[in-house]
Amino acid sequence: MSKRWRLWVLAVLVVLTGCEDRDRPVSADGRLTATPGGVDLQRVAMFDGREVEVVLRNVGRARLNVDEAWVEGAAGAWQVTFTHEGPHALVPGSECVLRVRFNPQQEGPLPATLVVRSDALKDPVVRVPLQGVGVDAWARVTPRKLDFGRIELEATKTLALTVSNPTDLPVEVTPKLLGAQKDEFVAEPLVLGANEERELPITFAPTKAGLKQVALAVSPCKGCADVAVQVSAEGLDRAVVAEPAELDFGSIPVDQERVRPLRLHNLSTEPVSVTSLTLTSAEASFTHGPPTLPLVLGPGETRTWDFRYSPGHMGPAENLASFRVESRRNPTTDVPLRGFGGAAELCVSPLSRDFGRQPLGSKTAQIINVKNCGAANGGPLTIHGLELQPTDGSTGADNGLHLVPVSLPYRLRPGEEVNLKVFFEPTREGAAASRLVMRTDVYSGDTTTLNFRGVGEQHGPCRVSYTPVAVDFGTVQPGRGAVLGVKVDNPGADLCAVKNIRMRDNGGGVFSLPGGDLDGVVVYPGDSFSFMVAFAAPLTGGDFLGSVQIEQWDPANPLVLIPLKGHTQNTCLVVSPRYVDYGISRPDCSPAPREVNYINGCQAPLTVSDVRIGSGTTDGEFVLRNPPPTPFTLAPGEAFTVSVEYLAQVFGLNLSPLFVASADLPAPMLVPLVGESSKRLDKTDQFIQQDGAKVDVLFVVDNTASMVEEQPRLVASMPAFVEAALAKGVDLNIAVTTTGIDPGGTGTCRGGVQGAEAGRFFPVDGSQPRILNRQTPNLAEVLRSNVDVGQCAALEQGFEAVRRALSPPLVTSADDVRTPEPNDGNRGFLRDEAALVVVFVGDEDDHSPDSVDTYVRFLQARKGENQPQRMTLYAIAPTAEGCPTSGGGGTRYAEAAARTGGEVLSICSADYSPLMRSVANKAFSPQDRFPLSEQPDPGSIAVSVNGTRVAEGWSYDGATNSVVFTVAPGAGAKVEIYYRRACE
Repeated sequence: MSKRWRLWVLAVLVVLTGCEDRDRPVSADGRLTATPGGVDLQRVAMFDGREVEVVLRNVGRARLNVDEAWVEGAAGAWQVTFTHEGPHALVPGSECVLRVRFNPQQEGPLPATLVVRSDALKDPVVRVPLQGVGVDAWARVTPRKLDFGRIELEATKTLALTVSNPTDLPVEVTPKLLGAQKDEFVAEPLVLGANEERELPITFAPTKAGLKQVALAVSPCKGCADVAVQVSAEGLDRAVVAEPAELDFGSIPVDQERVRPLRLHNLSTEPVSVTSLTLTSAEASFTHGPPTLPLVLGPGETRTWDFRYSPGHMGPAENLASFRVESRRNPTTDVPLRGFGGAAELCVSPLSRDFGRQPLGSKTAQIINVKNCGAANGGPLTIHGLELQPTDGSTGADNGLHLVPVSLPYRLRPGEEVNLKVFFEPTREGAAASRLVMRTDVYSGDTTTLNFRGVGEQHGPCRVSYTPVAVDFGTVQPGRGAVLGVKVDNPGADLCAVKNIRMRDNGGGVFSLPGGDLDGVVVYPGDSFSFMVAFAAPLTGGDFLGSVQIEQWDPANPLVLIPLKGHTQNTCLVVSPRYVDYGISRPDCSPAPREVNYINGCQAPLTVSDVRIGSGTTDGEFVLRNPPPTPFTLAPGEAFTVSVEYLAQVFGLNLSPLFVASADLPAPMLVPLVGESSKRLDKTDQFIQQDGAKVDVLFVVDNTASMVEEQPRLVASMPAFVEAALAKGVDLNIAVTTTGIDPGGTGTCRGGVQGAEAGRFFPVDGSQPRILNRQTPNLAEVLRSNVDVGQCAALEQGFEAVRRALSPPLVTSADDVRTPEPNDGNRGFLRDEAALVVVFVGDEDDHSPDSVDTYVRFLQARKGENQPQRMTLYAIAPTAEGCPTSGGGGTRYAEAAARTGGEVLSICSADYSPLMRSVANKAFSPQDRFPLSEQPDPGSIAVSVNGTRVAEGWSYDGATNSVVFTVAPGAGAKVEIYYRRACE
């Protein structure tokens, strides 16, 4: 086909089609027009935009296609787009729309041309002139920082940005909030008219506490770059807080008070009104000063109120201080008030000490008593610091005043105390002064100052003597202890300072100073003093060496050592007592001689080679009276007694060893002798009233032939005794022995040893129970049988029988190895925690070999030398009146009973049941009779019970040397009896 032909066909197709793609059989060309034919958008703000539509219409008679449209000139200021997607084919009479946008990016006229190209054969390009002027029109934003400060949650605060439009065109200002907490801020866009200035409000309404992480971007016009505005804001849970949040006054003594400040602090940056203050509780222990309300707390402001706690009662106290605050979220600020009535209080004594003039080399101590003297519910007191500071310009090294270190912090509960020790130990002449600064947590102040001073003066070297030069403990049984002494004597013309008397070598822990270390003593010319040294014999046995040191002011011999030695092993000799204490005596009234008894506890004969008094603190103060000639031999079970007199001619404490040498020992057996000579005449005996809850009862029954009438009465009275005992609810041990020691009488006795029990419990052969108690079946009947001992012995030795019954090896062994009878020991009867009651029943007085004093002291020692009331002796024996069936009056029994607070009842009664009830009621009840340890001047006696002087309700019984109460003091009562000693 030729080219001409193709063009003709195309023309026909154009005529047949239009914008709506319909065939029109017209052979004509399409023609494109634009309306309007020119566009003038006049003044438009930079970055803003204005649009206009241009309509393209086919006014020809043939279909045409609009291929494209664009803008020429003013690059970037004008944009053109079709309002719908192509293809843009226009049939005659149809139209298409172009959207033309003017968006100036710079100032000034910005002319351009809209160009539209089509496929029309004639005029395929249509040009439309565009006119527009770019105007610099955008809002100015100030300030560039917003600080909302700190406001309480549920409150709001609005700040404003100032936005101004200096142009004659309107401007739209759009704020945008960015960040995690942007929802807590509110900002709305606005349109500024020409030359208008307005405020753009930004509102902060916090819902969560804390600093806000937000950013504010303000678009000052459409299309403008954002203007950044810095935002600071914080939400507070509470605007007004109390400092402290809780006012705890701590522990305060009831008679004291404590004032503490309470501050209200406005944490916010907004003023807050405080309108009132109330205490919500009726607890009157809390008060406050004048409230001066209402008031306004400025931003960050603090106001202070004083609150006072003065306990009106013991124990905890609480109240609530409530401040009324103008706040939606927290209308009140509440402050709990707490206190405790009763507090730790510091009592210190003394607060100062002048040591005076002390010789060089001396060591003088001052005890500082520190006590928590607050109420029992007052809580602990803590010592946090102790510092001794020289105040005389010297250093601590040469000051001479020293504090014994204490482990800190040191805690004292109410009533507890601690003794601090300050020494003055001068090493140079002249004055010395220091202060002790004590820091505690006591309520009244944390610092207490104590002042000390002293003067050191020169004296000559010491010239003292020490006796003995060595301390020899001889032999002490394993597990036992012994005490001897050392005397320091100054025979010179000048005083002597000795100090730091302490163990140098304790022999592995067996030697000690019972009175503790001696810090220092100044011995004046002609004076002396003694101190005790103890030896605790270990169970392992062996030989031991040690030493005591004494420092003295003698440059040539500054340290003196006193050697110590001791031996321990089991011995055949059983000694009673293990030590002899003569108490306090006077040179013009020396005490009565004391006896020491020795028994051969072994199965073989024993040779005693020597009886002597060894070297002590003052030789000659203790003297043997009629010692047995040595050597001599003791058969098994045989005994001998040594009598020792204390002369009491040398004032002070005197200690010497009583030695008995026997063939079984490498070193003689020791019994320490202790006495003190004093010018003092007064004495105080102390007792703790017993409750009778636990009692060990030993019946000692006369088994001689003369008891034919009395024994049946005794047997018949046992049910009455048991009934009374059980009614008291007493925890009992009961045993029976006889007054018989050796065989040899006439008649017949049950028990297997023909009346020679020698302290062993009846019946020795174990034919029925020997130690009875509340759980023993048919207790009364068994006891009736046990006291029916028979009449076969020749001599009444009740005291000796008791001593043997309660001495090793009998009292500690289930079997006495010295005898052929099996299981004849007394172990299990004597209990440490129980009181001891011994009831002697006999128609004649006691004929034991030693003095009553010896036996009483032995029995008292079994229950503690300082608790004599824990042992009581009773006797049903002949009284002074007598009767045909009894021997002479039982004077020894009477003396023993009187000295222990017991009683003697007549054996002549026809019925012993009332007697036994009386014994049980007295023995198992608090005692009303308290025997004195020495003879008093009756007019000097003064009695106190539990620390309170008692003028009535008691009397002195000279016959028994006892104080007798009308009504017995209650169990646990402390009874003190003061008197001046009379010389017998």
